Amino acid sequence: MWKSYVKLIIFISLMILALILKNIPVLILISLVSMTFAKIFSRNFKKTMIFLAKYLILTIPMLLILWTIFSGFDNAIIATIKFSSLSVVSFAMISCFQVYESFKLLSNIFPYKFAFIIILCVRYMEAIKEDAGRIDLIRKARGFEDKESFVKKIRSKMELIVPVFVDSLLKAEDIACALDTRCFGIYKKRTFWKP
Repeated sequence: MWKSYVKLIIFISLMILALILKNIPVLILISLVSMTFAKIFSRNFKKTMIFLAKYLILTIPMLLILWTIFSGFDNAIIATIKFSSLSVVSFAMISCFQVYESFKLLSNIFPYKFAFIIILCVRYMEAIKEDAGRIDLIRKARGFEDKESFVKKIRSKMELIVPVFVDSLLKAEDIACALDTRCFGIYKKRTFWKP
């Protein structure tokens, strides 16, 4: 159990450093250190890093353009690199913890309702990604193809937002009904089933 606390302290300290610092080489070093820890502790490192690369390829150009418009090019580069390093640390931290291990750690630190909310959000980020991939395959089976240019590919991916959002709302309703029927949150302390 102490190894889990050490991992948590390492990743939280890396996140705080990524938020505070503005030095570009140090932010890149923080990203590299967090990826190294993720490679050591993670079981699905390759899958997480591929997803992270796709995520950063889509978000960095948009953030760079937006921050350049609102705060100038120099601040935009620093803010984009800060966001990128924070994303790398976050994804590395998510990949290093099992769901049960994360819940056990967080429930020792926070109230169990808060820990459950965090774990549920992290768990369903992966489910939403899988749903988006499934819906994209369904679209391709119906004859919709990805366009050749980068802008047309992004536009075709934007068409996935509504079905994924509706599917997420349906899943959220199912989870809310399941938690409500099990009287989740009625007691201040977590209840356990005793065989």
